Amino acid sequence: MRTLRVALLGAPSIEVDGLPLAVDTRKATAVFALLALSGHGLTRAAIAEMLWPELDGERSRSALRRTLSTLRSGLGDGRLISDRASVSLNLDGAWFDLGEFRAVAGEVGADAATLAAAADLHRGDLLEGFGLRDAVQFDDWQRDAQDAVRRERAALLDRLIERLDTELRPEDAIVRARERLALDGLHEPTHRRLIELYAAVGRRGDAFEQYRECVRVLDRELGVQPLSATTELYNAISAGIELREVEQAPAQPAGELPLVGRADELTRLLDAFAAIDRDGHFALVEGESGVGKTRLAEEAIQQLRRRGVGVLTGQPHAGERGLAYGVMAQLLRAACADRPPDSPTLRSEAARLLPDLGVAPVSALDEPGARLRFLESMSSLIADAFGEAAGVVFVDDLHLCDAASLDALAYLARRLEGRHLMILGARRTDEPDPDHRCASLAVLAERIVLARLARENVLALAQRSGLDESAADQLFLDTDGLPLYVAELLGRGGEAGGGGVRAALEARLDEVSEAGTQVLATAALIGRAFDAEIVRSASGRSDDEVVVALDELTTRGLIVERDEAYDFGHERLRAIAEERVGLARRRLLHHRIADALLARRADPAIVARHLELAGRDDEAALAHAAAGESARGLLAGTEAIAHFGAAIALGHAEKASLYEAIGDVSVLRGEYRDALAAYDAAGAAGVAADRGRLEQKVGAVHERRGDWQLAASHYEQALALGADPPSVQADRSRVAWRQGDAVRARAIGLEALALAEQAADPRAAAQAHNILGLVGEGRTHLEESLAIATELDDAAVRIAALNNLARDLTREGDLVRARELLGAALELCRRQGDLHHEAALHNNLADVLHKAGASDEAMEELKSAVAVFARIGAEDEELRPGVWSLADW
Repeated sequence: MRTLRVALLGAPSIEVDGLPLAVDTRKATAVFALLALSGHGLTRAAIAEMLWPELDGERSRSALRRTLSTLRSGLGDGRLISDRASVSLNLDGAWFDLGEFRAVAGEVGADAATLAAAADLHRGDLLEGFGLRDAVQFDDWQRDAQDAVRRERAALLDRLIERLDTELRPEDAIVRARERLALDGLHEPTHRRLIELYAAVGRRGDAFEQYRECVRVLDRELGVQPLSATTELYNAISAGIELREVEQAPAQPAGELPLVGRADELTRLLDAFAAIDRDGHFALVEGESGVGKTRLAEEAIQQLRRRGVGVLTGQPHAGERGLAYGVMAQLLRAACADRPPDSPTLRSEAARLLPDLGVAPVSALDEPGARLRFLESMSSLIADAFGEAAGVVFVDDLHLCDAASLDALAYLARRLEGRHLMILGARRTDEPDPDHRCASLAVLAERIVLARLARENVLALAQRSGLDESAADQLFLDTDGLPLYVAELLGRGGEAGGGGVRAALEARLDEVSEAGTQVLATAALIGRAFDAEIVRSASGRSDDEVVVALDELTTRGLIVERDEAYDFGHERLRAIAEERVGLARRRLLHHRIADALLARRADPAIVARHLELAGRDDEAALAHAAAGESARGLLAGTEAIAHFGAAIALGHAEKASLYEAIGDVSVLRGEYRDALAAYDAAGAAGVAADRGRLEQKVGAVHERRGDWQLAASHYEQALALGADPPSVQADRSRVAWRQGDAVRARAIGLEALALAEQAADPRAAAQAHNILGLVGEGRTHLEESLAIATELDDAAVRIAALNNLARDLTREGDLVRARELLGAALELCRRQGDLHHEAALHNNLADVLHKAGASDEAMEELKSAVAVFARIGAEDEELRPGVWSLADW
């Protein structure tokens, strides 16, 4: 077997028999690195997907086969081992720098010389200077691998410094400590060790300068002063005295009050779960902030868990309201953790939110049936996560939930029949609900409204804590029975003090150590559930400091562990912790949080918020625009408009396209005044070539509003400004028909068809055939319109074709086919999110059902039509009567 020497700690160097490995592509080196670092075989599918993401399955596997052939030839026989499914690398007898390093790192009693030799193997970062331009997954893997190796190197250097100090070699220890600091300039323990080492060899000036460097870097990067241990070390050296370690008082555990005054509500929750052996149930705990909603829900969940019941939890956060389906993604991840979906279809749909599950469907959610499949897949995965057993899905703080997740939860809540599932939610009733989504969701639930504790409940809690009756009465007066306040004041002996309950909360934060305070501030600004790694990256504290701080904060009850992450025990504590962060440090922390999230390729909606708060407006604008497109793709209009608006406000260079996108989303939502304002702004900010297209869109809005004359005027102007002639002529034909001029409508429609055929434009041809059928030129045109539209990737054209053919069939008495076509159109329309046309389709379907003698069904469709119509143009005082009779388009 040929000799092999592999050096990946720095720029990659692979030598075979003393010569560089002969391969013709960087992808071959990437494959080698993947196999060398994995230590075991990798599947062909995983390698192909990582390195050739732009190719389909067969083409990526073919590219991998060619690369493996090149690699096998370069390495010689016996090194590359592969079969039809997997590939591995045989490194027996080879010299591998990372392997040598890790072997020493694993030796418990390695001496200084051995540790130093291992440290010197690092010529730089893992695969330094190497990268692939077209393989994002490989970049992510390389970044994570580099970070892991950097940590291993730091840990070995810490051991080496300690060993050199023990062997009384302080000058050598100083050299290695400076190497350690070069890895992480914010590692305060190394700053302290350097100060001690300089002092030990009499270099007091260097010790003082090291302290000043520590102060500078912490202030510049984190906006904080050194910890007291560092300052005390500096002061001791300045005074020429030996530093005595100051022991920190252990954190006092935070007690939890027993649940009182909630027996009836708890019984209702447990009884509701007991009844789901027949059908599922949705229960919602409501009340003001601090009234004990989460406490009650968690007590019920604890009792159910003791019975072996499975629970999935979702936790919305205020900072994630712009993240479409953020809560559903949490629930899906929990549901798939132990039971990954076997069905390729379910895995693919779930991958829209969880890319690590596989490849998401190519189809957009606004394509026919796509959103229904998506919602149904999410519902099935969550409902089936417990197998044959009954389970609970708990979502706390529903008032903080993103709009798309609320819609998805409502979809699941309407489909609990035959499912052994209980949805349990909690929400504040003293929070604004501008879109009435929480209220709409609450209608579907059994609502359990919590009031404040009665006087006898507070007195019972006070007596358990040893307060006399007078103090207990004062406690009730101070808290007015709000459980959060009762718990805080009882935790401080029942004394409210001069500042009341807020002072009690502040006092709890004052007791936290310096490192704990810094970690807590970072967590408060993250504004969401956080893990140890992201708070470490953003806070700048060392691994050990973060671990100790998290233990302290958990012990004190300021944060709680939830599903391998951490969160605040109560939002009010988080808000106060955030308020205590100074403005300068707040911006620095948001800067670091944004960088940590960017490194993880986190959702742009979350990244955008931190970039904006860090003052990085240009990057924030791009992230908001990306988040808007992502939300629009998921048909989350509220979030899409908010992100597009934020991008504009932050100075995004493509303001015109963003305004146009806001207009397009607003049209589908029936918000016509907003749509017109957005299109006007797009025209003002854009270029002349776009004005015809925008003018046509303005005309379409006025047509929806029932102002035929104004619509016709804008369509004529669009034509003059260079809009697509076949499409505009089809629109002009339809408006002429609405105005009662059938002759003119027919003439313009025929011209539109001729132009479309001349331009070989199938979309315009479908529109022209549609309008010609509408003005009475025969059903053949309507059938042809539908045939063309079925082949197009354009839901709006297909909906119009289905609707108008169904209307014609209804007039001829073919009610069965008419009902079928309207049902298909209605499904498409719901998926597209077009409220106005959805209402019209309900109305048209009611007409068919009435003629078929299905009066009850017809009435239900009419009710649906009225409900949807009521949401259209709610603030538009200029809607014309024609808007309500829209039936054909």
